Amino acid sequence: MNLLILNASPKKKGGASRFFSGLFRLFLPGVRKKVVSLSCQQDFQRVLELLPGMDVVCLCVPLYVDGLPSHIVEFLIQAEGCCKNHPCQFRLYVLANNGFVEGKQNRPALNMLQAWCERAEITWGGGIGIGGGVMLQVLGIIYPILIGIILLQMALSLCSIGTISGELWRSFVIQMLTWLFLNSGMLWCMARLSSAIRRERVLPNQFTRVMIPSWLFIPIADV
Repeated sequence: MNLLILNASPKKKGGASRFFSGLFRLFLPGVRKKVVSLSCQQDFQRVLELLPGMDVVCLCVPLYVDGLPSHIVEFLIQAEGCCKNHPCQFRLYVLANNGFVEGKQNRPALNMLQAWCERAEITWGGGIGIGGGVMLQVLGIIYPILIGIILLQMALSLCSIGTISGELWRSFVIQMLTWLFLNSGMLWCMARLSSAIRRERVLPNQFTRVMIPSWLFIPIADV
């Protein structure tokens, strides 16, 4: 199986879509995969040349004004012609993310991409709508740093006194469980999507979010 993961964020550096595309590749060990940026017109030709040789394409795209970023709309117009003029047989899966807390905000974007598949005669594989994408990206930066600091403290404690205190172990477990809980919806949906890709199945659209209450999301997002 040849898998192409497209980071469709218009940001050349950073961005939640880049984070999700890098994370999702970890769910597919043993699969021949390529992660390619699709951030501007300069990337179009390279991606178009790759499409005919792919079995699966996974598009990681941000939600812009309840739809797709303008450069992705332009790319899809060119990709439709490419798919009709060349023997493209890939299945399209989508990871859409937005800054709002509700993952269902991504439904219009997924519907647009499914409609494009019908028009371009490409098999629609299904998609995930992720709410609180930017917050999940930030958590993916903060928690590894916190866990890394605790691991360093453990190593220093082991070297100096030959043992690790129970307090450090508790801190490590709490940080790990907190990160897993906040990301549990996203991780579960990614696991289901990777399973569908491996089994060549169509997955019904799924919607998830960062696992914090909506009333708490707004002040944290403001910070």
